[in-house]
Amino acid sequence: MNILDKIVARRKERLAVKKKAVPVESLDRKEKTIRPFYREKDSVTVIAECKKGSPSRGIFLQDYDPLRIAREYEKGGAHALSVLTEPDFFYGADSHLEMVRAHVSLPVLRKDFIFDMYQVKESWAMGADAILLIAAVLPDAQLKELGGFAKELGLEILLEVHNKRELERAFNVPVSGIGINARNLKDFSIDLQGAKDLCRLLPPGRIAVAESGMKSPEAAVDMYEAGFRAFLVGEYFVTAANREECVREFCSALPR
Repeated sequence: MNILDKIVARRKERLAVKKKAVPVESLDRKEKTIRPFYREKDSVTVIAECKKGSPSRGIFLQDYDPLRIAREYEKGGAHALSVLTEPDFFYGADSHLEMVRAHVSLPVLRKDFIFDMYQVKESWAMGADAILLIAAVLPDAQLKELGGFAKELGLEILLEVHNKRELERAFNVPVSGIGINARNLKDFSIDLQGAKDLCRLLPPGRIAVAESGMKSPEAAVDMYEAGFRAFLVGEYFVTAANREECVREFCSALPR
């Protein structure tokens, strides 16, 4: 099993337990407002990620405080947030998203490995404004089913792809944002040029979201020139000595 298969297998085990403990009928959303995730057409969206660690790099911060980090991102000018909730490989928790959503004014993406209708409803209930769907995890029928249910609940979707085949499949799913992840989820290698090549294949009307591998404002500008209009940044921001200033410099390098 590659790392992606291991993550999904473990997520399925946890979900089976969760469904028994918390029936789907009991899931409800306290905060009824859903914040628009992507900025208006032609505006850049910088999505800053609250992330304690990763399978490839281990733990970034021993004293990880997602709320403090989210507030620093907000002060730095980020337009949206991504919060990891996967616990076993990325050290996340549902409570991290709930805490951030309750105390920060920016829209929040639930970053997890979603493959079940229950998880979509759960994301809505915990206060997410958007969810991540990963093409590598989901067959076409399931992508459409989960995406359609998310839309019914009012949630925005970030549909993540890693190669041309997945990108072509994404064209058939009615989502605004298509995330092109420069990181290979099977071996965690980075290929920014490959991501730029895929971006040029996107049809008009879709927002190209750059994911992974950007470690400077200059890298962001390079991706912008390739056609990306949204940028999801995790490790570079979260490990910065001054996160607020790091986000501010990154945002300032991009067109308003």
